[in-house]
Amino acid sequence: MDSEAKYYPAFDYLRIVLAVIVAIGHSGIIIWDQSGNYAVQVFFALSGWLIGGILLRSTPATLPRFYFNRAARIWIPYLVAIALLAAVGAWKDHITPKWLEMFFYDLTFVYNFFGPPQLAAFQAAMPLQGTGNHFWSICAEEQFYLVAPFLITIPAKVGRSIWFWCAVSALAFLSPYSGYFASISLGVLAAVVRWHIGDWNTAALARAALLLCAVALFLVTYLDLVPYRVGAPLSSIAIVLLLAQPGQHSKLATFLGGISFPMYLNHWIGVFAANAMFAKFGLRDTFACHVSGVILSIGVAAVLYVAIDQNVRRRREKYFSDIRGKSVAVCGFALVAVGLIGGLILTSA
Repeated sequence: MDSEAKYYPAFDYLRIVLAVIVAIGHSGIIIWDQSGNYAVQVFFALSGWLIGGILLRSTPATLPRFYFNRAARIWIPYLVAIALLAAVGAWKDHITPKWLEMFFYDLTFVYNFFGPPQLAAFQAAMPLQGTGNHFWSICAEEQFYLVAPFLITIPAKVGRSIWFWCAVSALAFLSPYSGYFASISLGVLAAVVRWHIGDWNTAALARAALLLCAVALFLVTYLDLVPYRVGAPLSSIAIVLLLAQPGQHSKLATFLGGISFPMYLNHWIGVFAANAMFAKFGLRDTFACHVSGVILSIGVAAVLYVAIDQNVRRRREKYFSDIRGKSVAVCGFALVAVGLIGGLILTSA
């Protein structure tokens, strides 16, 4: 049993690469039609590994701090991203009930259940024609952050067992929402395995085997030799385990990893700005326009990271209290409950 928190430098570089891949896909550069979603699956596996590791070191008494830290880390930048999207959308869009409905799903962390299924039919009525559709992944992660602490820390012996997370992962694969929860469940399972047997993945032979598995699983997924819903989570966790090599802190890696979240949330800003600038010269939708959009997105992300994310991290300890942590947890569950009930009513109507 290993209770030590470790730093994995490669994860920060991985984060920024994944965010860039998502931005590239949304900018109009087509590499693979699943490239953006695949990057999200790797993000999910990484989140499961890291958050699973935190929760394995937690107790019921420390959960308020976990919920408070997650809310500060995720909710504040996410709300800023929603506000930016709403502001530009209110300026450019014709506001309709469907437009408002999408923001209701965003704000109650249930967009993944009700937004993407409506994209084909109602894209034109969505904010900026579906620009915020990538928020589905934030909602899926938030649902995981709400439930996972109880699964791991309350029935401590069961929740920390390998067989339990094998069962959870199997259910995630078999459910209609495997694209939301399979990769993240595998990430927790990998963290639980490490909890029991240590850093098996750091041995030279294990690294070679993981590299082979990661490449092979990605190729069979890319070539559609196995169903994407199976191959993507399996290859994602292989990549995460391969890169889960402890190391020394790096300021550059920390900065690049830090800007990945605001970039993922707000990469559309750089894409829109590039399109507007290049359109003046009749060069919209050119390769130079697409690349410029990604570069601008990195710049926007860097500004937001320094202005928001870094300030939140520096100050969150000052504002933490046990009651605030518990209140955040209650608020999170309440929002999802309201979102689910409201979504069922709205979609049935």
